[in-house]
Amino acid sequence: MAMTFWKIFILIRRDFLEEFSYRLNFFLGLLTIGVYSSIFYFVAKIFAGSASPYLSRYSGDYFSFVLIGLAFTGYVNTGLSAFTTTIRNEQLLGTLEVILSTPTPLSLIFSARLLWNFLYSSLHAGLYFAFGVIFLKANYAHVNIAAIPIILVLSIAAFNSLGMISAGFILIYKRGDPLNVLFGFAASLLGGVYFPVDVMPVALQKVAAFIPVTYALRLMRDACIRGSSISQLAPDILILAALCAVLLPVSFIFFSYAVRRAKRDGTLTHY
Repeated sequence: MAMTFWKIFILIRRDFLEEFSYRLNFFLGLLTIGVYSSIFYFVAKIFAGSASPYLSRYSGDYFSFVLIGLAFTGYVNTGLSAFTTTIRNEQLLGTLEVILSTPTPLSLIFSARLLWNFLYSSLHAGLYFAFGVIFLKANYAHVNIAAIPIILVLSIAAFNSLGMISAGFILIYKRGDPLNVLFGFAASLLGGVYFPVDVMPVALQKVAAFIPVTYALRLMRDACIRGSSISQLAPDILILAALCAVLLPVSFIFFSYAVRRAKRDGTLTHY
């Protein structure tokens, strides 16, 4: 057990050192957070004082609504791209085959990657909220803190499951990754990142009902803006948990199949 935790620590430490070795990229990320938050703050001022029925659920506060969408985009993007980026980097460095041929279980490698994704995305989201609350007066006066860990765990599990499936496509098809592109567009357009799902036609709302980010964002907004209790959040929590129960095993099975196929075809290190 101690060796397992040590391996996870080593893998997370490697990802940490790699990420923060590019200091300019890190500071550009901070600049991006400030710029995007400011853009939507001024957009929100356009709607100030108007009584939009689509925002009545959130007291008409568009900026507090959209700031959660902006912060959660980091979880979505990291979940979708992290595994794919890792596979591509390891292929370029020539270390992918070495890592996958070690006695370390595949599940442990991805558990470490999932934990790192959670830590990095949480830092990203925390900076969004800190900037929005301190400098732009976003209002989260009734936060249900107890619900947030549950929502985050389920959300990240769902997003990372889709990311593992995307990584499997990369191993098999090298440059073809339809899931990443499709889900990225679907999350932005249909998931309610920038506007309430209720704004869309009924047909698109039905499509949005199959996207994990729809439930993740609604849960987070209800918990942070409305202060909804666990019992009030329970229906969406159960749906998101059901999506995770399907996506997690499917992602592990598909990625394991992709690794076996790439090894059999001798294309594991091709890119």
